[in-house]
Amino acid sequence: MRSFALAALSAGFVAIGLLLIGVFGDFASESRRFPEWVAPVAGWLSIVFFGPLTFVHLWAGLNPRLAVRITDQGMFLRNFSAETIPWADAQELRSLNIMGTSMLQFEVTDERMEHFGWFRRKSAEINRSTSGLAHSIVVNNTNRSHAELLEAVLSLAPPQLTRYL
Repeated sequence: MRSFALAALSAGFVAIGLLLIGVFGDFASESRRFPEWVAPVAGWLSIVFFGPLTFVHLWAGLNPRLAVRITDQGMFLRNFSAETIPWADAQELRSLNIMGTSMLQFEVTDERMEHFGWFRRKSAEINRSTSGLAHSIVVNNTNRSHAELLEAVLSLAPPQLTRYL
């Protein structure tokens, strides 16, 4: 449902962009505060940015996929790897709240990190310097809550990993 709401919001910005470039007629205003060229440029920027987002969110809404799965074998995190991350490869888990966003932070072995995408590997050091651990997941864009995620991790992960949760 959230994907459809985001698609509708993005489509609204595309419609505003179309209005600004004059597709629906002249966008004339007697009290213009900006030069004549600002509205078309803002319109095209809106279309170029929000147009693809509309289709991405529609695709995500029409083709829902598993994003996170916690089992007794490990964690499946689609944004990180197409494979389950075995608990043996996890080195540390922590729960963290930054400005109202709850996240599960984790650290994995270097061998496991090689299975992650380029961006995930490169951003690990920056994440460590700002929040303590290399990676984090947020489940507020799924149909589960952070509390449910923690409950699953606490019940299925090895005890040595759950001491900071």
